Amino acid sequence: MAEQRADMSDVAAEAAADFFHQVFGVVIEAAKRFYRNVYNSVADAGSMGTRRWAKVIGSVVFYIIIRPYIEKFFKYLHDRQRAQEKEKKEKEKAARSGKKAKVSANSLRGGTDSGQVLGEVDNTDDELEDGEENLAQASGVPEWNNMARKRQKKYIKNLRKQGQQADEFSEEQIMEMLDWSDDEEEKKAA
Repeated sequence: MAEQRADMSDVAAEAAADFFHQVFGVVIEAAKRFYRNVYNSVADAGSMGTRRWAKVIGSVVFYIIIRPYIEKFFKYLHDRQRAQEKEKKEKEKAARSGKKAKVSANSLRGGTDSGQVLGEVDNTDDELEDGEENLAQASGVPEWNNMARKRQKKYIKNLRKQGQQADEFSEEQIMEMLDWSDDEEEKKAA
């Protein structure tokens, strides 16, 4: 059994060596032929007749003449493809911008489509007058305008209350509040 394994490994090694010798032989032969053919075609320039030289020169001149047209053709193909891609992108952009949202912004903000924000209280003391309510609804987001107007009114009411409190002070009390006595300045300096 051990002899069979040794024989099998020897056979495999011989097969691999033979394979690589054949591959390298083909590569070496191709290189020799390529060198010999190039050398013979250049060294044997006398064997190149006028007809052969005319064909080579004609091919080169033909290529030089036709090359700008070939470049224009490929440029045309490229520009056409870019224009098609640009048009496709513009159509997609127009389709995206033209679609309406499936869910309205108000429903996302407030959870309802009634135009009322979550937490908004109906029939409060700070109800808007009819003219102001129409202005609020014209903006497209009535609940925000209503709330802003209500806050504004509440703020103005608070300012008025504070103003009335300021009117309640007498002149003497205000002067006392504003008057700095020398004793207070000395206390602060010390």
